[in-house]
Amino acid sequence: MKKIVILIMVPMLFMMISCEKYFGDINQDPNNPTEVTPEVILPGIQATMSYSFGGDGARFSTILSQHIKGVSRQWAVIEQYTFIGEDVNTLFGVNLYADVLMELNNLKRLATENEFNHYNGVAKVLEAQTLLFIADFWDSSPYSEAFQGLENLQPAYDSQSELYATIFQLLQSAREDFAKPGGVSVPGGDDLYYTGDIGSWIGLSNYIEAKANLRLAVNDNTKYQEALNAITAGGLIGDMSYPYSGGVNSNPMYQFNEQRGDCTIGTKISEMLTALNDPRTALYNQPFDAANTYITASMSHKIETLVEQKFIETECVFNISGAAAAHPLYLEAIQMALQAEGIVQSDIDNYIAQAEVDPGSGSLTLEHIINQKYLALFLDHETYTDWRRTGFPTLTPNVGSQIPLRFPVSQRELNLNAGNASYVTIYTPVSWDN
Repeated sequence: MKKIVILIMVPMLFMMISCEKYFGDINQDPNNPTEVTPEVILPGIQATMSYSFGGDGARFSTILSQHIKGVSRQWAVIEQYTFIGEDVNTLFGVNLYADVLMELNNLKRLATENEFNHYNGVAKVLEAQTLLFIADFWDSSPYSEAFQGLENLQPAYDSQSELYATIFQLLQSAREDFAKPGGVSVPGGDDLYYTGDIGSWIGLSNYIEAKANLRLAVNDNTKYQEALNAITAGGLIGDMSYPYSGGVNSNPMYQFNEQRGDCTIGTKISEMLTALNDPRTALYNQPFDAANTYITASMSHKIETLVEQKFIETECVFNISGAAAAHPLYLEAIQMALQAEGIVQSDIDNYIAQAEVDPGSGSLTLEHIINQKYLALFLDHETYTDWRRTGFPTLTPNVGSQIPLRFPVSQRELNLNAGNASYVTIYTPVSWDN
């Protein structure tokens, strides 16, 4: 009997060995690999970042800065500042954490293990940019103890100062990665922002550092010089933008207008455009629907721009060296902003010729600078941060006596991480705003 069993098992063993050599590991599905490559991970991260910043991130913040006005359903409620944790569950917990930061951690791990240094640098810059958004709108959030899966389902919160320290560290580390050889795999066509141009990524890292220092300058004037140094060291080379093509890949604000149409142009920006005879009025002040010729399906989402960088430089020089030094930069910023919208030179000249726009080098104020930046960055979440930093433009609350100073804490965090979540209201200022 034993001989029979052995005689049966030996050929079976040889069959198993042969099958393994031929088929490989049959427990691995070749159509669903357990490890993906950087060029597969990166474009998904970039798409989600754009959709988050240019979708809910832009709508929530620009309702508060009065670029847009909510007129029906959820958005009419937010217009009245009934802004609650349920509203940001998807933005905070799904898009920014699960689909951006978690995937960036996966990309960094893969890049570190394989010495894909340039992918590592790109991931760190995008992580710093995402953390800056989170720190500015929520102040504190899980980070250091996050991304551990079942090992830690209730991570502690990092304070805003801790998040900012991480931002600066990530940017410095990214520049070190960019100084190394890229490795056998480098960003290229999969990089939907800069097609693998490392000089542009280094410029973006300096630009984000400048923006972070600009917030901190609220409480420390020396940060204006640090912000200026970051730009003059080599800031943006070109706009950071996501290329939407229409159809299923339509601009998120277009998708919202096509499907919902719950917003119109905001009270404050409409008032300012009219008062200044602004040539952008016809572009901005259109019905928010699918026929809008400004917000189109294929409109690229400009996430960070040379126009904004020039206004940052102007503000820094104004605070360091005064109005006269900042004046030519201010005029250049306005010129760049209007040209970016396709305004003809004669209309630009007429616009700048107004004393309300150009008060002269001796009379330029911070209010002039920030108001023009506000008009230039239509539908950009940065306008809400600028208002909180500077108090400009002067806004009248839609209801009551106070405008919210942050986004609400995600309700999902309050439900699932109650021991660590921040119990604050939307009227509690973030740390740099104290």
